[in-house]
Amino acid sequence: MNFKLQAASYSLLALSFAVTSCRSTDNSIDESGINKSAFNVKINLKGIENIEELPVMQASANHRGINPGVVQKAVIPFDGDTFVTATLTSKSSIQTQAATKSRAATIVPKELADGVKYRVIVYDKNGAYKDYKEFTYKKNETDGFLLDGDGNYTFVAYSLNTNAGTPNTVVDKSPLNTAKIAGISGDLMYFKKNMTVTGNKDNTLDIILRHQFSKITTKLDARQVGNISVINNAVLTPAFTSADLNFATDAITYNNSITGGQIINFPAPQNLPTVTSNETQVIAKTNAAAPEGILNIGTVTLDGVSKSLKVDKVNITPGVKYNLNLRFGPCREDINPKEFAVKDGVAQDFSFPATDFGFVFDIYSLDNSFNLTINGVQLAVNEIQFQVGNATYPQNIKFQDGSAWQYGGILPIYSMTGTKDTPLVRVVIGKDGSVSMFGSKVSNGPLFPLVLNGNSFNKITWNTAGSNTVRATQRVEGATNMSGQGTGKRIITCTP
Repeated sequence: MNFKLQAASYSLLALSFAVTSCRSTDNSIDESGINKSAFNVKINLKGIENIEELPVMQASANHRGINPGVVQKAVIPFDGDTFVTATLTSKSSIQTQAATKSRAATIVPKELADGVKYRVIVYDKNGAYKDYKEFTYKKNETDGFLLDGDGNYTFVAYSLNTNAGTPNTVVDKSPLNTAKIAGISGDLMYFKKNMTVTGNKDNTLDIILRHQFSKITTKLDARQVGNISVINNAVLTPAFTSADLNFATDAITYNNSITGGQIINFPAPQNLPTVTSNETQVIAKTNAAAPEGILNIGTVTLDGVSKSLKVDKVNITPGVKYNLNLRFGPCREDINPKEFAVKDGVAQDFSFPATDFGFVFDIYSLDNSFNLTINGVQLAVNEIQFQVGNATYPQNIKFQDGSAWQYGGILPIYSMTGTKDTPLVRVVIGKDGSVSMFGSKVSNGPLFPLVLNGNSFNKITWNTAGSNTVRATQRVEGATNMSGQGTGKRIITCTP
């Protein structure tokens, strides 16, 4: 054989082998001449990482290094002896604790809704833009990418979890180091992975999208305390209208602080012990370093008493779902409730057993003054007068905000009525002997704090180890009457 010809044959064979090995972009043709696959990178969207089942915390866009399983708890005064225990818990807490014992726990992705759009962008090893495609979940996912074999690529995927098209990057076809999406206010989900594409076989890119904004569900729980009839103006601060996401660093930048905060929407309370908000997306990151999250509720009406409520240190991590439980306490029960009706100055006496949470005296109708004597001590130094016009016995009680009956459109108290659920006036004797009073500005309306004017309360001793006596009295002045109910209160263990 000619040596030169033999050498040339070996060279051609080697070149043919090298070309065959690296031709990842060649389509595979079967014997019939039909193209079997136009892509060597196929997309497999496995779903959304279900944060409720997340056993291991992830960083940056993937949330590695955080621990949303930590429970945050605080106790907040509400009204007199009533307090609120605020507990902020990530929905992954139980699974996180279980995973601490068993590192083998696995992530179970949650499926997207059919038709949800998501985009995949490809960058080469130098960060240069290569290609992008938009996919529809369970529709066009047989599509894929045709890339050079043995090349290293970065794949970025994102979605707003809707059937609408995905947003474009800020600059079309920009390199990875400047690529980002901006002004996002929807349910942003994100994924990034670096992968080497093998030249001689199909490659599958498994995508698990992860939420980038927090979601929070708030529950007001007054079981064994009372009923909630009003929740107004609930907002969480800080919060922002939108955010940008940088593909190179996975960093989130927040845009335009929401004036007043993110509104937390509650269904209209039905005078029941519990009310749960709608799940609310919050575009923010709060932590102990700064800024700390604050939940403000302008008005909570519990058993007719309206107060504001502020919960500090609501610290949330982006991408994590939370439950914020506001449990009122201490839990209590009514002991020996007794109705009364006083008329024409005839006093009425009550006897109540020992209780450890004081006494509540609810008045449903009143004309026009009263006093109580509790275990031998008068409630107020002078009779509490609600009516205007008597120079000898002037009105000596008003609302804490300065308003009063028979002023500014508020009717005389004798023109109003209340019920067991919506009393006209409430007197609360605390377990420490302190006295507080509340009144309504309309019939069957909410109760607001009252203060004495030219009068003062005495400290009351409410017996916790013996019986208690209460006498209801009125000074006769024209039509004179009063009706309502007196109830002892006892602390009990709360049900879970």
